[in-house]
Amino acid sequence: MPGPLPACVTHHRALDFIVTDRIYTVHHSTPIYQSPVRAPDFGRQRWGQVNTFEQVVARPPMGTGPRFEESTVYRSFRAVFMRGEPWEATVWFKRNLKLIESGEVLWNCRTREEWLNRLENDVRALYESIRTHGFLEQASIAERALSDSSELGRFVREGYPSGVSSDHEIKLGINEDGKLLFLDGRHRLAVAKLLRVERIPVRVVFVHRAFLERHPEWAAADRQPGGATSDVSLVSRLIRDHIESGGKPAREAVRYLTGDEYAAAVESLSPERAKTMTIRWEYHKSAIDFVQLCRPRSASDVLEMGPGGVSIVHGSETIDFAAKKAQLNYVPTWFHDGRETPWPVADKRYQVFVALRVFHQLSPCQRACFLEAKRVARNIVMVVAEPEDLADGDTTVSGLSEAQFTEWNNGVRPTVTVKLPFRVGRLYFWNEESLGA
Repeated sequence: MPGPLPACVTHHRALDFIVTDRIYTVHHSTPIYQSPVRAPDFGRQRWGQVNTFEQVVARPPMGTGPRFEESTVYRSFRAVFMRGEPWEATVWFKRNLKLIESGEVLWNCRTREEWLNRLENDVRALYESIRTHGFLEQASIAERALSDSSELGRFVREGYPSGVSSDHEIKLGINEDGKLLFLDGRHRLAVAKLLRVERIPVRVVFVHRAFLERHPEWAAADRQPGGATSDVSLVSRLIRDHIESGGKPAREAVRYLTGDEYAAAVESLSPERAKTMTIRWEYHKSAIDFVQLCRPRSASDVLEMGPGGVSIVHGSETIDFAAKKAQLNYVPTWFHDGRETPWPVADKRYQVFVALRVFHQLSPCQRACFLEAKRVARNIVMVVAEPEDLADGDTTVSGLSEAQFTEWNNGVRPTVTVKLPFRVGRLYFWNEESLGA
């Protein structure tokens, strides 16, 4: 039988208040569900204005809505920031525009122009701020913004509709089954998940009483001598252990491209490339060996540049030219010209970056591109043509030497370098130590 709730937790109008200043963290992959519970159900103000946290809720089962990643906001943010689509093409823009045109005021916006301006300025600035500075706690943002003249200071200006304050972290609830329900901060959560932030600060607004009753161990936890451990701290510890136990996910099975899969893909995509398929498969196979050495936890830990629809890791994330969007036979994770730096990717977001016979096409921005690869990944696997491997007179491409890479990497040579036959170029591998990660 479940142990009793602490004496300090007594039922009163469906809510009991356990006020704490605790900020928890979740991983970008932590399952968070859209909440079927609305703010009026609690008889309080909007979630964005809730100042009392860790309320114990005694009410019928809440259940869950869909995963947060299925929300209109997340899908729209993904379309804009990762696929380069305009805001006007998203369902979210169109839906809110109808409300504004019917007379509602959303985020201080009363016209189409004000709504689009907010998205192109404030929301893009939010994305760039998190990408540049990382996901900071609200108190840290306020403190740093006082002396920061960059876009970080934009989020504490007078009149900004989502003001920075210590109680304005992303807000979650915990239902009767222990599932996390999203309540407030959807823009920040969407950006944090897109940028694969590993530690996202959150507040817990409520915990369902039934969830607490199913975990009697928290009430019987060892107390400090003299009973110094409060009931409130025990509730907080259960919340912390529950949320952060879902931190970085366990290693998933990562599937790598096979020779038969490569042959079938190349033949269907390009009969011309199929003529050199055997040569190409050899360096793809070697690249796979080095990616495996990096031990990615999941396919999303791998970023492949310009794979042409044939990724060496099934389900890896990809980056390709936005200008080639109509020509591509697959949908990259990032529609972005690699020559334009910085890339829209967080620091050390990926366990490994892969670029096979791509970098000679990035002239004259190859040094900047290498430094970006070094910034976003802990390990790098490349096959790069050397100057002598390319046709004379072709000014659109530029081969690279090991000496150039070594110079760009502060004099540190690649961990492994292998000269490949048939003028393919050279295979390079840089591990974390050689990149100074």
